[in-house]
Formats: sequence, structure tokens, C-alpha cells
Amino acid sequence: MKIQPFFIRSTIFNLCFYFLTAIICLTLLPTLFFPRKVLLAVVKIFAHNTAFLEKYILGLTYEVRGKEHLPKEGSYIVAAKHQSAYETFKLHILFDDPAIVLKKELLKIPLWGKYLEKSDVIAIDRSTPKIAIKSVKDGAKRIAKQGRAIVIFPQGTRVCPETTTQNRPYKIGVVRMQEATGLPIIPMALNTGLFHPKNTWCQKPGHVIFEFLPPIAPSDDASSVLNRIEMAVEEKTSKLIEEGKKSIPRKSKYSKALGIAALLLFAIYTINWFIAADIAKKAVMDSINELQQNPNITNHKISEPKIHGFPWKLKLSMGKQLIETSYGNMSIKSINAQSWPVMGMPIDIKIKEIALSSKHWKSSLVFDAIDSQLVFKNNVMTLAYARLMKDQTQGTLSGDVKFDAPYPEIDLIVKLINVTPMIENMVQNKMLPRQIAMFALAALKSLEKDGVVSSTLTSDKNKLYLGPIKIIEL
Repeated sequence: MKIQPFFIRSTIFNLCFYFLTAIICLTLLPTLFFPRKVLLAVVKIFAHNTAFLEKYILGLTYEVRGKEHLPKEGSYIVAAKHQSAYETFKLHILFDDPAIVLKKELLKIPLWGKYLEKSDVIAIDRSTPKIAIKSVKDGAKRIAKQGRAIVIFPQGTRVCPETTTQNRPYKIGVVRMQEATGLPIIPMALNTGLFHPKNTWCQKPGHVIFEFLPPIAPSDDASSVLNRIEMAVEEKTSKLIEEGKKSIPRKSKYSKALGIAALLLFAIYTINWFIAADIAKKAVMDSINELQQNPNITNHKISEPKIHGFPWKLKLSMGKQLIETSYGNMSIKSINAQSWPVMGMPIDIKIKEIALSSKHWKSSLVFDAIDSQLVFKNNVMTLAYARLMKDQTQGTLSGDVKFDAPYPEIDLIVKLINVTPMIENMVQNKMLPRQIAMFALAALKSLEKDGVVSSTLTSDKNKLYLGPIKIIEL
């Protein structure tokens, strides 16, 4: 399989560019209801950010020559070569507020057409040659009154550097605009097609050059004006292309090997990602099946896990869970876990709205969330943190749990903040006898320092201890 030159950096750029474009499209939406200058400000931000990505990802820079040929003020016509999409992204950098000549059909593109219309372009109605010329003239007169630059591509479409004017001749529309307005025409040559070819995925690093040429004044001979534009632009464009070729870095003899290695690594990563996803889903499903077979469970509504996130972190999501037993019930609003599918990477788990109830309690005990990060290595789970939140009460756990049969070895540090309201709530709802609650509060207060209760949670076979106090026997 042949890999195109500069494939990797082009892929990174294209993904970044599409992401930036999506953000800008959303940002532009409210500007449809604001003055036009607000939309233009966002478009300029887009143009400059695109140039930033091109420079630092593609290694593609640009230079502008011949600015002295541009009028200091007022309107003028720019007859530009059009080789790629690259120059269209630079028009709002090259000019303050350009009016671009384009086909009317582009205004029908959903949403994007509205942005074009708001930017006040010159849209050509090409239903007949006569109507097309009239729309060009009328548009040019309107923009000339505004004192804005008019940008037109005389060949009417993008052309490859090797395409000749015999295949794509210059059209008379640019001269008709000059006849209608009396404005000077500034030819603009460029070499963008060398670096940003038409209809390709890959771009090349190098140095783009835009060059403005001496203005062409109005004349009674339309054909003469068009020929002068064509000769000036084509001759200079050929020279700029030759100059641009020298700026393209030579392809490293290792680039093909690096490309193949990158593709191989991505293939291995992809296989690993989906294997890890399958293992994770199977592990959860096995746990669910085991839980469903528990004779103490009288009813359950457990949703299956959904795996997503490729090619980034592996994400596992589960919806509402409900487990009912003869002693009480537990419900969970949602469970979300994510991790890179690499052994030893931390796993982030967030459980929302956990509700515990018992037939002996007045109401349920509801926790807002459990937020945790853990790492599994061999048979040891290391908790970087696990935060349990209920209203103003917060508890955190950190440390290790070693899973050895028949009982796990627990060695955790517990920190509690503002635990009194939760214990009082548990007493009011008959979850905890008042006498035990008072004893527990007194014990916790003795461990409190700077508003934080800190203790250890350890195990000894089937006994669990909070500090020196045995709290449960498994």
C-alpha cells in the first residue's frame, strides 16, 4: 500500500480543521441576528486560526507581495488566480472586508448559504449569459458605493497548476465589472495549488506566495484588458510555482517506513481497543448474570452496558439500575466508566444518584454521586481516590484492596467532611439507633482535625475496622 507524502501531518491538520470549522459554524449562528461586522469578526478569527494550524501542523506558511499596488482607499477589483480552497481562507486576511464574486447556487447551501448572504457577496445568476453579466454589473456597482474590494476569479473555478488557459479560459465578467464601475483591476498571482491541491486529502509543507501586480486601468477594448489580465496573472503564477517548488522539503527516505509503522501501530491499537471493549463488556455481563442468580434478589431491572469512544478512551455507560431484595432496595441513576485500553491505565468511574432503602427505614438514603479513579494490577486495586457525596457531606477513600480468597485485604485511608448532618438524618429516618449514632459521632469527633475526620479502613480476615473500631463482620 502506497502512502501519500505528508499523509500523517495532513490527517492531523484536516481533523483539527474540521473540528475548528464545526465550532465556527455554531459560533456564527447567533451572528445572523447581529450587525454584519460581528460575523466578519468571527470569520477573521477563523481565517487566522486556520493559518495557525497550517503553519504549525502542515509547516505551510505564506507571504504577500506587491501590496504597494493596492489603492490606499476606495473600491477596486482583484482578478485572482484560483487554484485551491487555500486562498479562499486567506481572503479575509488579505483584504479588510472583501466582496467575493461567486455563483448564486452557493447561497442555497443550508446554513452556510446564510453566512455567505450575511457577509454581502456578489452572487451571479447564471441562468443565461445576459442575466449573468447583469448580476455581475449590478453587484459591482453596489459594492463600489460601499468602498470595498471586489474579488473575482476570472476562470470561474479552481484550476490545477498544470491546467492551461485553453482548457479554462478567462471570462469577460471581470472586464464588464470594470466597465460598470470604472474601478482599476489588480491582477493577483499565486502558487497555492502546489501545496493545497484540488480535491486531495494531503497537503504539502512549503511557502505560499500571493503577489499583487500593477493595476490595469479601464479601456475601450475589452478583449485587450482581458488579455492583459491573463498574461500578467499566468506569467507571474508560473514563476511563483517554480519558486514554491524549491520551498517544499525533500521527502525523507524514512518517511515511507514511518508512515507504515504509524499505520501498523494504529491497526494494533484498534484491535487492542475492540478486544479490551469486548473483555470489559463480558466482565460486566458476567457480573450481571451472577447477580441475577442470587436467591436473595426478588426483582431487578439492570441495563446492559454500552461501549463507545473509539479511537479515544474506551467508555462504558449503563443506564438506570434497580435491585430489590427482601431486606431493601438499591437504585442507581447511571454508571459511567472510561479508560485508555492499555494495561495499568487508571479507570475513571462516576456513579450518579445512589438510593438505598430498607423496610425498617422511614425514607431512602440517597447519595448524589460516587466519583472515583482506580488502577488494577494483578489482583490489587489501587484507589487514587473515591469520593462519596451527599448534600454537604463528603467522604473520600484512597489506598489498596488486595483480592485474596476468601476475603479481600483492605488498607484504605478514610476522610470525612461535615459528617454530622448525614448521621443525624440517618437517626431521624430510623436507619441508625440514636445511641449508636451518638457513640459514632463521639468517636469521629475525636479523630477530627481542621474539620476533617481522618482514619483508616482496614480488614482482618472477615472483620472490617474503622480505626480501632470494628464496624462490620462479613
